[in-house]
Amino acid sequence: MKLYTNHELQVTATGHVEDEPGSRKLYQFLRDDYLAKKHQGTIPELRAELRNLKISTDGSAPGVTFMDEANGPQGQRRPLKFESEPGIELRATLYVPSAAGRKPAVLFVADSTRLMTSAATLAEWAAEQGRVVLEMEPRNSLADADYGPLVGQWLANSRADQIGLNLPAMRAHDILRGVDLLAARSDVDASSIHAFARGVDGVWLLLAATADPRIGKLWLDRTPYSLRLALENPVNTDLSDAVRRGFVLHWDLVKAMGYRPVIWTDPTNWMRRVVSLTVPPYQYRYVLGDATDFSDAQDDAYLNQLPQQ
Repeated sequence: MKLYTNHELQVTATGHVEDEPGSRKLYQFLRDDYLAKKHQGTIPELRAELRNLKISTDGSAPGVTFMDEANGPQGQRRPLKFESEPGIELRATLYVPSAAGRKPAVLFVADSTRLMTSAATLAEWAAEQGRVVLEMEPRNSLADADYGPLVGQWLANSRADQIGLNLPAMRAHDILRGVDLLAARSDVDASSIHAFARGVDGVWLLLAATADPRIGKLWLDRTPYSLRLALENPVNTDLSDAVRRGFVLHWDLVKAMGYRPVIWTDPTNWMRRVVSLTVPPYQYRYVLGDATDFSDAQDDAYLNQLPQQ
């Protein structure tokens, strides 16, 4: 058998196909394919797709197991487990202010950030303001795990796709079960439930809020602002944790929120870099670690900036 040297095997001038005239990268082919196939779907079509993904719930209160209780001057802090669906048990922490009567509620999706105020810290702050707060972690999201750059949970997402499921949609369903838990409480004003998520988790929250109008307002922080943006770059991170096959061709989740307000701080691309956008709902910090809050004054100031729809 004849063995060829590396020099004899080289069939391009530099050894790199991308240096050849007319060569194109894979993401450029994907972008062209998207541009040829994209078709803006209607809101009813989007809601039908979300029903197919089984994101919505029946609204019933999930079974809850409280594991501990800590009492303080501001109220209770209660770690718990609740069932999202048979066999799927989720961990959460419930903060209950000591004041009597029905109160607004906030759901925080747990995160593992080390650069900014964590969801847990924000949850404690919101409880101090007199809100019932649920900080929860959707299934298999592993807020404390570090998968390294670019990887995300591609293996779990790929396996779900191969058996006809979608992990982001299942996590959106988990978030709505958290809403069910809050809405069923006698001390919660079910007409005033807000929610917060950071990073790619914000995509799950958008799916949940689009499927269920009980989430009256969203705060997304450092969340990629467009799935379509992933087609503009050769490298992306966490993308597998956000995609549904064919979804990007048809729908815009923010538009589907309608008149419900969305506060979106420090929007990013798919490499977690904050990008400059000049139209609502995007807002920016002046100092890293600053946090927009849910106070009524902040809400009013924000709503006054929204264009009339």
